[in-house]
Amino acid sequence: LSALNNGAFIDIPSDLNSVFSGKIISATQEKDFVNHYKPHFQEAYSLVKKLEAFNISPSETISRFISDFGTINRLVKQHNEGIITFLLDTHKEFFDHCLKYPLDKQQRRSIVSEGDNCLVVSSAGSGKTSSIVGKVKYLIEIKKVNPQNILLISYTNKAAAELTERMGIAGLRGYTFHKLALDIIGQTTGQKPSIYENTDALFVKIYHELLNDKKFKKSVIEYFIDYQTPENEWEKRKNERRQQLSEQKDVRLKASFPDMDGKTVYVRSEQEQKICFALSSLSVKFRYEEPYEHPLADEMHSQYKPDFSIYFEQGGKTRRIYLEHFGVDEHGLVPIWFAKDKGITYEEANQKYNDGITWKKAVHEKFGTKLLTTSSADFHYSDIRKKLKTLLEKADVPIQEKTDAELYDTVLPSNSKQEKAFIRLVVTFVTLIKSSCKSVDEVLRQTKNAGDERSTFIIKNIFQPVYKRYIEELTNINQIDFTDAILQATDICRSSHPVKYDYIIVDEFQDISVDRYNF
Repeated sequence: LSALNNGAFIDIPSDLNSVFSGKIISATQEKDFVNHYKPHFQEAYSLVKKLEAFNISPSETISRFISDFGTINRLVKQHNEGIITFLLDTHKEFFDHCLKYPLDKQQRRSIVSEGDNCLVVSSAGSGKTSSIVGKVKYLIEIKKVNPQNILLISYTNKAAAELTERMGIAGLRGYTFHKLALDIIGQTTGQKPSIYENTDALFVKIYHELLNDKKFKKSVIEYFIDYQTPENEWEKRKNERRQQLSEQKDVRLKASFPDMDGKTVYVRSEQEQKICFALSSLSVKFRYEEPYEHPLADEMHSQYKPDFSIYFEQGGKTRRIYLEHFGVDEHGLVPIWFAKDKGITYEEANQKYNDGITWKKAVHEKFGTKLLTTSSADFHYSDIRKKLKTLLEKADVPIQEKTDAELYDTVLPSNSKQEKAFIRLVVTFVTLIKSSCKSVDEVLRQTKNAGDERSTFIIKNIFQPVYKRYIEELTNINQIDFTDAILQATDICRSSHPVKYDYIIVDEFQDISVDRYNF
């Protein structure tokens, strides 16, 4: 305290007003100010505790110092409010006339703000861009900041040009992130990089070239059949469907292929959807839920309709065999939503469903009809296709496997809307992976750790090959894309600090990405 007294210390409020006279205290300055006094406070507080032991009262200076330190953040806030009020009053004339119309109270406060960061949040058309124009004019005309020390960024060339035009200030220009990055690279290295602008066309070319790779094409087919709808989301989606279509009891899903009569097939579950695809991919003729060949309806039950009736020629005659898909796991248990669907207990649902399985098997045994069975335990698509192929071959059903090319043309016809949308998904992944400053391996580790089989599959087998080929193509032609430009410029700024700005103003900051934020 004697050291403080030697520096003509009176109290914290006096010191604050002396050091920051007429200035707004930023968050960083506030932190430094508090840290300056912290060791003195700790020493004073310790001394007061010792004096209390001897019933000695501390001096008024020490007591006031401890009290002021306890309210130091409030003192800073009061100081700032006073300065802001003063600035708004002093420059009222400027705020009334710097634009075609007077700025409102909130716009004025955002303009005089000297925080380390000032975020302006408001709805469209309510004056955020006007606030930027007012801020820049305030900095240049009132605070006498050199226009070249203000960086103004917008997301599109058009928006950047409009901002520059609205300012009408010599030496000040609006940039896009990419233009600024290219300028920094050019100025620092003496060589402006060549940007490959038509990346969409390059991705389409790479994707179609990769389709010549059997493994890649197979992965695309498998993704669409097996992974497009994650199995673990089925229960949630089932509940959503039930709420949306409460009056429509029977919710159906459209199969990719028609039946043997050319009719569109609507099945009851995604697993049955995949069975339809598997049967069609093996060129097996079938009908869905066609009434059983023997009448079984009575006063209590309607006619039995097996899931799939399979037809084939044998010895000059048409034979009919049956395929039932049972929605049970390897332990013979039904999904939980079976019980919720019927408003019964889980035990009752299991009992009821398994009784149905027993009855169906008994029917086929009684009438001597051939029954093939699959269950939920047999999925994914590759598993069910393999199992069906084995079952059908044992039952002497003739099989003719469709090629991957034929299956692909069914799932994603060339140049169709579906294929274009899928390529767009691949492009989006590559763009996001680069702009998030992560590697594909890093994201794969995350998906594996999360047990996300679906994402792991598509990233490893589809996205990653496209990503690698894309990087190779750009390297071979010695060009970069816009994200590369931002990443390179960021590295330059980190290592050599080639530019220095006093103020950075970003329009539409909510659209920021990790790479742009780092930049």
